[in-house]
Amino acid sequence: METKRLIACTVLVFAGIFLFIKYYRLFAYYIIALLVLEILSYFLIKSLKKSFQWLITPEDEHPEFSREGLKKFISHGYDPEIGWARKPNTEKDEIGKFGITKYHIGKNGSRSNPGHEKLPKKISFYGDSFIFGRQVNDNETCQWHLSELTKTNVLNFGVGNYGIDQAFLRLKREYPRNRTKIVIMAVVPSTIVRIMDMWKHYNEFGNIFGFKPRFILKNGKLKLVKNFIDSEEKFLVYKKYLPRIRKHDYFYENKFRKEMIRFPYFVSILGSPLRNIPLIFLVLWDKLFRKEGKLQPYPAPMKVIMLVNLKLRCRLYQKNKYAVKLFEKLLEEFSNYGRKNKFVPVFLLMPQKDDLLFNRKRKKPYYGDFIESAGKKLNVIDLTQNLINRKDLNGIYSDDNKYGGHYSNYGSKVVAGIVYNSLKNKGLI
Repeated sequence: METKRLIACTVLVFAGIFLFIKYYRLFAYYIIALLVLEILSYFLIKSLKKSFQWLITPEDEHPEFSREGLKKFISHGYDPEIGWARKPNTEKDEIGKFGITKYHIGKNGSRSNPGHEKLPKKISFYGDSFIFGRQVNDNETCQWHLSELTKTNVLNFGVGNYGIDQAFLRLKREYPRNRTKIVIMAVVPSTIVRIMDMWKHYNEFGNIFGFKPRFILKNGKLKLVKNFIDSEEKFLVYKKYLPRIRKHDYFYENKFRKEMIRFPYFVSILGSPLRNIPLIFLVLWDKLFRKEGKLQPYPAPMKVIMLVNLKLRCRLYQKNKYAVKLFEKLLEEFSNYGRKNKFVPVFLLMPQKDDLLFNRKRKKPYYGDFIESAGKKLNVIDLTQNLINRKDLNGIYSDDNKYGGHYSNYGSKVVAGIVYNSLKNKGLI
């Protein structure tokens, strides 16, 4: 956006010079109009950003932490090594298309699997919120349905917003106490985005407690950069760690700074009109006309953000060789860890609904080359081909919008069936 902002500024300056030379009297009106637009833009952004975290301004460089919010995060989700994790013996309510759902975490850190927890353990899952089962109850997850099919207790160590890097670190921690014959690493395609950051705020604006470790490549090998905010006390002085975090966070320069709306505000908005103008309009509309009290897990302005995010992950798969190589190395490390610990490693790719809709228009999924390459090195299950042409996508996902939310109870059952048949066809069960 820096280039686009410069172009917009240049156009306005040359327009002013032209008016000054040719139409001197209009020049004064032009300057006044720019001043009015700048003032209006400033107050509009300042007002709207309070209700929508994706409109960021310079003050978001160093956001202030709510003591109450931080205390809640520390008690319910903070993990000094991995960043965050579901804590044993906790529970939480969530909003989905079908209303309120609830999840419970057992004493071993795995999600509750009612009716199966005394059965033998042969399969375990690690990954993000899609495999954890957001927006469905404990007896509606993929693992619950797979337990029904296998007559075993399928363990679920998925955690919301994990990249495959965090999921792998979680695996190394949990596996010695929870050994299974098969381990399935399950993530959405946007995991390629998540392995490139160290502070979620730089990519998911407003996610200010989301500090995490990441892996980098050094001489072609993986090197772990540990979480810099690895104690509760460091949250209070997090600013002094930002130079080191920014050094290893791809998105600080490549997204956060580029999408920041700053002085001159009017020029910043014009610097990325296809993002900013629809976003401002939808946030304003949502603020003025949204019905209070209505359950709305996916507000209208998020359509713009999800499109931007889709384009981002497409670019990483297709144009960022470093990101692709890093992802490949993480899968290789997962496979090696499986051989060392004598379990069968399986990689499960779970496309979001917008991934499927986008890929319908293409001859090959935008991550197709990556999956083909990965499939030559370990067992891979890609749900894309099983789901892409289904007419019941709205039923498979927990929301009806283009993003689709997470898997519904029905969707979890469909995914469990696909995984079960794939494992059976591979002779793994």
